[in-house]
Amino acid sequence: MTVFKSLKKPLLSKEVERQLKLSILNRSYTAGEKLPSERELVDQFQVSRVTVREALRGLQQSGLVQIRRGREAGAYVCEPDSTTITESFQNLIQMGKVNFAHLIEIRLYTEPDVAKSAALHCTSDDVDRLRELLDRAESYMETSRKKARLTNVRFHSEVAKILNNAIITFLCESITQVYSAMLIDMTRTKLDKKGIAKLIGEHRTILDAIANHEPGAAFERTKKHLIKTYRMYSRVIQDSDDRDVHRRIKYVTKL
Repeated sequence: MTVFKSLKKPLLSKEVERQLKLSILNRSYTAGEKLPSERELVDQFQVSRVTVREALRGLQQSGLVQIRRGREAGAYVCEPDSTTITESFQNLIQMGKVNFAHLIEIRLYTEPDVAKSAALHCTSDDVDRLRELLDRAESYMETSRKKARLTNVRFHSEVAKILNNAIITFLCESITQVYSAMLIDMTRTKLDKKGIAKLIGEHRTILDAIANHEPGAAFERTKKHLIKTYRMYSRVIQDSDDRDVHRRIKYVTKL
């Protein structure tokens, strides 16, 4: 005789979270808008305050809302960003599934093509925005090398924004940012002002190609820059025994 398992209703907090999530995705509430207060949600859903708080925490972990305290306390709908993707990559790093070589490999597969497309579609405002970013990175060199490097490393994700494709933007932001702070801390004594200026200068050559609408040059300069970055960090970071990854990167360098 077949024995069936008992059916259990989903947690009330998950159902509250699901309904609130649908209201956000359906744009009943837009970015920056405040959701009803905890008391209002308790009354509407006829559940406990604990249940409502658990639902809001779930939405916060998904990157859909920001919970504020103080005078403007409440749950506010967030503008979509790459935070949750970045956190997923960070989890992979912590679990030892992703390392520096993997990072460079995926960047070699994406960023040269992104720069190529940006060179075809950029506006003067895009170029001004990128130039201002690099100028700011240079200005920080006198006060904080770390701040200069963190600003400079945003260059590639800012180039991706030119394409106005949220998927490309979020992926590039996550991939380039996930290792940035870690790498910068690991190599803080390995890179002096001259070395930082060189990295910024390489970004300027890519920007020149983009500004001049030279897709081929933008592609090649981005690829060359990533290969130099890989070689530079490989000398000071030994975090990968995956020979296949290094072999593939070396193959790309010959193309």
